[in-house]
Amino acid sequence: MNLVVKLALIAWRNIWLPQALHSRNPVDIDLLTCWDHAYNFDAKIFHLHTPKAAGCSVVSDLSSLVGRKNIYSDERCFRLSDSANFTALQDRVVMIRQPREHVFSQYQFCKLASDPGYRSTLRYLRGLPGQTNFHLANSFQNWTDEWTRSPRYGRYSIYEDYEFCYCPHNLQASRLACQNDNFCSATVDLDAAKRSLDAATMLGVTEAYHESLCLFHAHLMGELPDHCNCESPDWNSYKETKETHGESYEGSIEDMPAETIAQVDAMTQQDRAIYQRGVKRFVADVQKMEKRFGTKILCQERLKMLDQKANY
Repeated sequence: MNLVVKLALIAWRNIWLPQALHSRNPVDIDLLTCWDHAYNFDAKIFHLHTPKAAGCSVVSDLSSLVGRKNIYSDERCFRLSDSANFTALQDRVVMIRQPREHVFSQYQFCKLASDPGYRSTLRYLRGLPGQTNFHLANSFQNWTDEWTRSPRYGRYSIYEDYEFCYCPHNLQASRLACQNDNFCSATVDLDAAKRSLDAATMLGVTEAYHESLCLFHAHLMGELPDHCNCESPDWNSYKETKETHGESYEGSIEDMPAETIAQVDAMTQQDRAIYQRGVKRFVADVQKMEKRFGTKILCQERLKMLDQKANY
């Protein structure tokens, strides 16, 4: 990590972080609790915080069940959960997201720069629109085209990227398989990623967030809330947690030209394999929990939606 980035992160921790806490702004405080800024080896739950896969929402919801101090969450490699230092670890949580939608969300995060911490750091690095180090492509199509023509492989953080944005190449599989943080490569050890996925004791799907939280609740608490019965009117009483980092954008990946979608597919082949494997396991996990409690959690319409998301 270069000196400028180190200084920016120091400024984030020592200037913006205290200011956000002092302001008591609920949005800022919620976002601050998404990540652990130091190792929490007493945690009972290891949450692999994959960027743009409902990480902050999951941390918030799990915290309401077991308490924030019992969760370790950060954008690291899954293998960190194997560390013997996690002496109290009981569960490992992974969320997966449909790869096309995932990549589209990555770009929107960087384009809007509405996350308080991200925006503050970019301002320090002179990386906001109108500043000297702003280089982000002006459209999603141009961004994917850049990554197709001139991929920036290597080991670096989002703040060391030329455009201060994510590496869209198999981001999910990379976090499951990597040996070192900030890994961006053309290919990923898919077998290693699959082993990590299989080792997760709690696996959720962003597109089925409600069902995922029901699965987590049952696993951790040994009970199912009334809102987890998809055949009951109580299902609609559930209020989904949505930590959006302040993002609000129109359109979707489906609005993009076929050529752009093909570029995304080429960059996420391993992620697609992980998503398909993960959805299959998720459905099986839910069905086991349905049998245990005699309650329907994943209704046919939602099951069909997941099948369509996975098999494109």
